This record gives sequence, C-alpha cells and structure tokens, in this order.
Amino acid sequence: MVGTIPEVDSSRIEGILDLLREGGGRVTTATRAVVQVLAAADGHLTAADIAQAVRQKHPDIHDSTVYRVLDRLAELGVVTHAHLGARPAVYHITNEHHDHLVCESCGTVVDVPPGVMQPVARRVARDYGFELALGHFALGGRCVRCIAGAGAG
Repeated sequence: MVGTIPEVDSSRIEGILDLLREGGGRVTTATRAVVQVLAAADGHLTAADIAQAVRQKHPDIHDSTVYRVLDRLAELGVVTHAHLGARPAVYHITNEHHDHLVCESCGTVVDVPPGVMQPVARRVARDYGFELALGHFALGGRCVRCIAGAGAG
C-alpha cells in the first residue's frame, strides 16, 4: 500500500486519535497522517512504507518525524509492531491484533487470529512458567505451496 493515502472512515481515525489523546498524546498533522496510513493499510507496512505514503500527501513531514510518531503511538498502545523474520518490523493498529506465520522459503506472510495461538501460550505458561509475547515475532516454517513444491522435485 505504498503510494497515495486512500480515504478511510473518518470516525475510525478519530477513534484512534481519541485513544491517543486519552493517553496524553498530541494530535499533530504528522500523527494524523500516520494514523490515516495505518487505518487504510491493506497488509503489513514497514516504517519506511508509512513514511513514503505520508510524504505523498505531506512532503514536508520528514521520515524521522514518522518514526517518532510510530514510537509514541506504540508507547501509548495505539499501534503495535511485529518482526517477520529478517525483514524490517511492520506496524498495525492495536485493535487489529493478529499473529503471523512466515514461510522461510518464499516469504509468504499468513495472518493468524490471536485465538489460534492462545492454547499454545497457555500451555507454555502452565508448563514452563513463561509468558509468550504473541504477535511480536512471527513463527517461521514453510507454507503449503513450498511444501508441495519440495515434494514435486
């Protein structure tokens, strides 16, 4: 979704900005632009993707400002980021939480509803006394296409 910033339901954006205000955050032009990009995202966006999309509409907003806005939004719990293997971290709005699977062969990313991983997290907590940070890191493996392709050779 790199390019122009698409139109997004303004009530959704305002709801996100209200969460920011409740957490003591200021709503600047840069903050509004970053939130608009995240709210319109159809997929995973890196900070560089977000900065590029913001610059399309606001060329005066520097990348460093976008990075600071993302950090502040993350501190306030409005956005979260995930590490998808060796790639740069990707960002999304917190109320859209999901876990990730990444194919180590082709790089395909599969979004998994959080309820899928919860039984594993509960078992790890019960058996090992360890709380998993689900959603922050992707689980690696191989997708069905790569598994099928390996068997065809």
